[in-house]
Order: sequence, then C-alpha cells, then structure tokens
Amino acid sequence: MNLLVDIGNTRLKWAVQHSDTLEFFGAINHNQDDFSATLITAWQSLSIPDYIYIACVSSTELKQLLISIIGQLWPNCSIQEIHTEKYSHGISNAYYNPEKLGVDRWLAMLGAVAHYSVPVCIVDFGTAITLDAIDEQGGHLGGMIMPGLTLLKQSLSNNTADLNFCSEVYKQGLANDTQAAIYNGCLYAVKGFIEAGLRQTLLPLRLILTGGDAKFLATTLELDAVVDAQLVFKGMALLSSEQSVQ
Repeated sequence: MNLLVDIGNTRLKWAVQHSDTLEFFGAINHNQDDFSATLITAWQSLSIPDYIYIACVSSTELKQLLISIIGQLWPNCSIQEIHTEKYSHGISNAYYNPEKLGVDRWLAMLGAVAHYSVPVCIVDFGTAITLDAIDEQGGHLGGMIMPGLTLLKQSLSNNTADLNFCSEVYKQGLANDTQAAIYNGCLYAVKGFIEAGLRQTLLPLRLILTGGDAKFLATTLELDAVVDAQLVFKGMALLSSEQSVQ
C-alpha cells in the first residue's frame, strides 16, 4: 500500500493506493491550530504504508513537519518526494526551467493524459486557479494562473472599506446587492479566464476540471467539461506505480 500526499497552499490531501487503485481520500486544512493532532488521529487508522509519496507546493516548514509526523507514526517507512520534470509519460514541459512549474500542475497533466484523450485543457480550482493546455503530441503549450474564487472575494473584503467577506451563493446576473455583485463579478472573472485560455489555441481542447471548487463551478458556469477531483492523485499514482516496480 502506498500513501500519496498532496500538500497544497491551503489543504493537505491524501489518498491510499493499492496497486493501480485509489481507494481512500482525506483532507485537512493545514492552517488550523490542531493540524498535527488531527492528522495523526486520521492516519493512525491507516495500515502501515510501503511507501509514502509527497508532492508539495507549500512551505518547506510544513513539509518538514509532515516528515516528522510520518517518523512518529511509521519510523521505518520510505518517503519519496515527487518533483516536476522536463519530460515524463509522453508529456513535454513548456517551462524553460521545468522545476518552476508547480508539481500539482505537472501531476494533473500526467493524470489527464493518462486517463483522457488529448488535446486537453486542465483547470485546477484551488487556492489559485491554474490552467494548462496540452496538444495532440503531449506538448505542454503553457498555462495561466489567477487567484481562486475565495481569494478574489477576500481581496475585496480585505482592501475595501465596509465590505465583509461572504461565502453565500447568489443568483447569477446583474445584482442589486453589493455582496451579490461581488459574487457575480468574481464568478464571471473565472469564466472569462477559462474562455480566454481556451481561445489561445485553435485546437478543440477537451476541458477537464479538478480541485476543490471544480464541481460547483462546472455546474454554476454551465461548462462543457469533465470533472475529475482526483486528477493530481492519478498523476501521483502513475509515478508511484512505476517507481515501486523499480
């Protein structure tokens, strides 16, 4: 059994991999005060992993804390950190410095090409929203990044007088209420971002959405897309299966 761990900007997520099958998923906000205790409690119910694979776009300090927790729970377990590469599994990275591409974006691309037909456009809705396009030959055409839906709304709340952050959902369209107007402005900014990304190539890109807000935004924005919340883990499973055989 492998334990796959994705350390994002807001949440730590994990999946249990048996052979090529992903069977169990969990997530914890790593900014919460009782993060370590909550994670230890959650992981104590797991079987001892053969290998643990980590993909991290968060701080080095958080990664080291995680490694310390793993040492407490399973002191003899092998840990492997996954990094972005220039080329892997038929995908060529467009970045001049491949390591500068977030490993979560790289893994989502690997998962998308392994499970869906190219060309594809992958949009990951997390703390940030990322978009990456891949052509018929597996060539990464590049990508775009914008603040996530929550960050967009928080930025107005934090930098504008008399506006409080609101997570409520409103009817789409022109609004006669400030909170609804903010909601719709942010929502249509996200939609415009996706539409602009799709227009950057003449290819008929298949749209694949992943991340925490994927299902909500796919429905709300009425996007013609596949929603696959586990795309990053599918990319990790591809690499972990390969490395476990070696």
